[in-house]
Amino acid sequence: MRLLIKKTPTLITYGILFNLILSFIPCNPYSVRASNRQKPDAAAIGEAIRKLGTIASVLHTGAHPDDEDSGLLAYFARGRQARTAYLALTRGDGGQNLIGSDLYEKLGVIRTEELLAARQVDGAKQFFTRAYDFGFSKSRAEALSKWSQDELLKDMVRVIRQFRPLVIIPVFTGTSSDGHGHHQASGYLTPIAYQYAGDPTKFPEQIAEGLRPWKAKKLFIRSGGFQQPRNEPSKEKGVISINTGQFDALFGRSYFEIAMQGRSLHRSQDQGALQLKGDRYSFYKVADSNVEKTENPKDVFDGIDVSLAGIADFAGQSANRIRPQLIEAQKIADEVKEKFNPYETGKLSPLIARGLQTIRAIREALSKNNLSEDEFYNTDFLLRQKEDDFADALTKTEGIVVDCLASDEMVVPGQKFKVSVVVYRNLNLSGNESADAANNLAFKLASTTNAKLQTPDNWLIEPSALSPSIIGTRFTKQMDFNVTVAKVAEVTEPYWLKQPRNGDLYVAGKGGIGIEPQAQPVIIAQVELEISGQKITIHQPAQFRFADKALGEIRRELKVAPEIAVKVSPTLLISPTSNKITNREIIVTLTNNSKDKQTGSLQLNFPSGIKSGSWSISPENTVFDLTRKGEQATFTLNLKIPANSPVGDYEIKTVAKTTDGRSFSKGYQLIAYPHIEPRLIYQEAVTKVKVFDVAVAQNLKVGFIEGAGDEFANALLRLGVDVHILDTKEVASGDLNKYDTIVTGIRVYEVRPDVIANNKRLLEYVKNGGTLIVQYNKNEYATGNFAPYPVKMPTQGFERVTDENAQVAILEPAHPLFNFPNKITEKDFEGWGQERGVYFLTEWNENFKPLLASHDPGETDKKGGEVIAQYGKGNYVYTGYAWFRQLPNGVMGAYRLIANLVSLPKAKSVQKAVKK
Repeated sequence: MRLLIKKTPTLITYGILFNLILSFIPCNPYSVRASNRQKPDAAAIGEAIRKLGTIASVLHTGAHPDDEDSGLLAYFARGRQARTAYLALTRGDGGQNLIGSDLYEKLGVIRTEELLAARQVDGAKQFFTRAYDFGFSKSRAEALSKWSQDELLKDMVRVIRQFRPLVIIPVFTGTSSDGHGHHQASGYLTPIAYQYAGDPTKFPEQIAEGLRPWKAKKLFIRSGGFQQPRNEPSKEKGVISINTGQFDALFGRSYFEIAMQGRSLHRSQDQGALQLKGDRYSFYKVADSNVEKTENPKDVFDGIDVSLAGIADFAGQSANRIRPQLIEAQKIADEVKEKFNPYETGKLSPLIARGLQTIRAIREALSKNNLSEDEFYNTDFLLRQKEDDFADALTKTEGIVVDCLASDEMVVPGQKFKVSVVVYRNLNLSGNESADAANNLAFKLASTTNAKLQTPDNWLIEPSALSPSIIGTRFTKQMDFNVTVAKVAEVTEPYWLKQPRNGDLYVAGKGGIGIEPQAQPVIIAQVELEISGQKITIHQPAQFRFADKALGEIRRELKVAPEIAVKVSPTLLISPTSNKITNREIIVTLTNNSKDKQTGSLQLNFPSGIKSGSWSISPENTVFDLTRKGEQATFTLNLKIPANSPVGDYEIKTVAKTTDGRSFSKGYQLIAYPHIEPRLIYQEAVTKVKVFDVAVAQNLKVGFIEGAGDEFANALLRLGVDVHILDTKEVASGDLNKYDTIVTGIRVYEVRPDVIANNKRLLEYVKNGGTLIVQYNKNEYATGNFAPYPVKMPTQGFERVTDENAQVAILEPAHPLFNFPNKITEKDFEGWGQERGVYFLTEWNENFKPLLASHDPGETDKKGGEVIAQYGKGNYVYTGYAWFRQLPNGVMGAYRLIANLVSLPKAKSVQKAVKK
């Protein structure tokens, strides 16, 4: 191995012998957790330095992704350098999706990643509970009847005991003013968790695991209602006005601007926001306090010493023994802050190292003091946080960056691949050093910079090469490893999706216990180095790096996948009852994730309970031959469903069997968007076949205008309808009159400017005799006057029916929509999921006729869920019923209802009969 030093145009080489065994020394306890993308720029260094002198910490609680007061998080994390976290009860699984058709668990994965992306911007951490978002709830009682209050409290208490915040600030109050039942539950449970966390008799199994009780100093409550921040402080006594709009010269913008950048990453739920300048106040007041109350508080930390000396307050009778050292550490932190110069950050390293040494000395001597178990835990916890902060500041002032780069993004069990760990570091040379002096410094850095890899069990790690070098004033050391994946390695997937849910609670699989956003990365590099006499450990996840020709460098986490992925499409087939044979296609795609050749054949397992040979697939024998990694093979198979097949649900499972006897029956969906880390969601290669009584008008031609993403068009294709997707050009200038019916996707007036611009063309199409079906939209639909006659929707809250079993009354039973081609009855509203409908109209012009009525328990009928108006020669329908949820789930009645909707233009004979 050679050390390359390039200081002048002349290349100087210096040979150094290293002992490979000794270079991989055991991990020391001093650890800095590096982010996925380290940025030791001036702002990051300044922020790390400002953090040195405070122990402030805040836990913010809410129910969903997007509930958080983003400005508040950025203010505390970026402005006050407080340890800050947001605890969301759910992952937002039951919400709607503005950027695609993924719902439920898949949407929860998207929103989890969006929260993490937002936290990277606003600086806070993220926690969850195991609660599954089952959809909109109108009361706390309903929410807690779906979830176990005790289980949610267990998770919340665990977060508090683990994070140990000084203050807790909930978003919600626990009252009906919170609106959503999940919001109410969050606000109701937070004060209970606040009390329980400090009581060792509550959830004692956590204490047995090693956690200790924690009594936060203060609990706050929101003041002034759940609303956007205002630009003036509150005049109410006892209310703290937190100005998140303060400008920070270190970042060149305000905390609110930072927060809105992060909030705009909640793209699946229309949270894009302006980064407005100027004052923005959030209002909170004390709900409970374990410190002396201030009559007119100005700050959430009033009465709490958040300087380093405040750590002594947790040490009981030993406080005075450690306080002088803590005061000394505070003086160092203040001096570092005062001397910070972004052009000469390396000069601060010896001073920061002295502060780190001081903190470590206090920790090491702590066991010699006469502290109770809780006092020791609390004091050591805070000292450990400050040790990490000093170590982090030290690495940043030295310009240290660690890369851990894998040769592949996706690896399979048994595969060999390479991982390179590269450490970059400023030398802080004056430019006048001799070559020998530079070489000596390089030798020292190379000999004290080492790495090893943390991997799952049974992975084989072999160090292969070391390559230290110096170019100009930058030192680098690359350490390469040969890695072999364990033959029984688990695939990489969200840990909370590995096990079936227990009702509306997730069951955490291997990799987490429910409160973590994701499992830890597959491989983590542990780098040990020395700065100004202090040993530092940095952890960096392994990533795959590549160059996109248009976007440049892109990094993704390393993932483990099966050797062969089996994906079937469609996963849902609808077969109307018929006295003729029904033919359907099943498309099977195999992906070779291995570098080895994979050969074998497909096997389709038909559902049990049917007569042998009555269902068939062709071709019967399908072989595959995948020669290289990444290669795919797609097979189109014809499924023959016999005439007069009984109504029922069936499953066909596809298995890829290799010639050496291995079987693969799972595929994955890649959840990938530019603003989040891609994730793999696994599912069995199963096609669900539903045979039921549904008819659709013959020779029907339907146009579909895509909205925010739903399954309406696919559902019509399953019924055999001729469906054409209308692109922007056709919406603007195409011949719309060739379509019997045009259907718009959900929230089309929110996401399609071209539809807004050409809305008159759609109305003209109706006037000329067409049928236009508009699926649910939000309030911009009503205020934009896009309907042919005036309609209204609520400006605050939602008009919706959340009970999926709520009775639905047919208001116009003789109308063709309930008679052709299917006779609609109450049975068609059975088996619905999550809700009846959303964004119902509250008022409508007399030209509209309501068709259905439904309501949640204790409420009056809501008739604005589906209305129809004759406009010119045609029909205009607005429907807020939740087709976007029912159709992907194969709900029979939903298919029969939409079949009637799109068949309406063909129902002339029925219309005449009704008129007679």
